[in-house]
Amino acid sequence: MKRTSILLGALLALSAAAAETPTKEESLETAAARHAKETPPEIKLEKPNEITVGPISYSGIAIQVIKTVKSDNLAQLINPAAPERYGRAEDNLVRDPVTSASSGLKILSIQF
Repeated sequence: MKRTSILLGALLALSAAAAETPTKEESLETAAARHAKETPPEIKLEKPNEITVGPISYSGIAIQVIKTVKSDNLAQLINPAAPERYGRAEDNLVRDPVTSASSGLKILSIQF
């Protein structure tokens, strides 16, 4: 009877210990890998009329002209049939928040 109770106790202790040990997959996973699984990557597409320097973002017609002069044909900025990579005209238009009517053009905008 003593042997049976000792054997039963040992088996119970081993099964409890086995339940607490991490699996091979969990033990080899680093904290960085777990963080990468839990948080999806943030994808930020930069607009053709925007430059971001640290926490400050500059945008407007002046920035779009500077970026276009460096890379491509400046005439595409006034071409209504220009490709999408040159941006939309709506990006540089200032609208009234109440009526949604256009109220001007955004020459240079600085956002903090």
